[in-house]
Amino acid sequence: MKLSPSGEPDNRIGGLAFDALVELHWDSVYRLVYHLCGNLHDAQDLAQETFVKAIAARGSFKTGTNLKAWLLRIASNSFLDLRRKKKTARAAPMEAEPAITFPDGVQNTELMQMLTAAIQQLDDTQRTVFLLRTNDDLSFREISQILQTTEETARWHMLQARRALMKKLEGKL
Repeated sequence: MKLSPSGEPDNRIGGLAFDALVELHWDSVYRLVYHLCGNLHDAQDLAQETFVKAIAARGSFKTGTNLKAWLLRIASNSFLDLRRKKKTARAAPMEAEPAITFPDGVQNTELMQMLTAAIQQLDDTQRTVFLLRTNDDLSFREISQILQTTEETARWHMLQARRALMKKLEGKL
């Protein structure tokens, strides 16, 4: 175990102390797991679990790589573990959900509600790729690293997500 100069365990990842790491990346991790599981309590648990797992696996983080992508991969895997444990494909809708980021000029309207509902109907992989690309502005390379797939596959899932959303919103735009 690596020790800090004060003799205590070094909980730094990518040069960040644990509290700074959580503060910097909590919103992205929480938003992803919430939109994957659709349940406030599970999302909070998964977000916390992600950071606990990150500290436990800090030795596997390669300096110079994308810390946010590494954390989102842990979050995504934690969700898949939970889903396998619960043996459910889809969680019940939330009573209060965090906002999905929309382009400037789009207001909280019926269209936004329809879009949010349509996003929740995407399969898990398409929803994950769509949210990572649109909410977190990650590249397809970063998304492919998180999902442990190829860039082409990540692009294909994004295309399928867009097609599904356009079909669900057809005639409503």
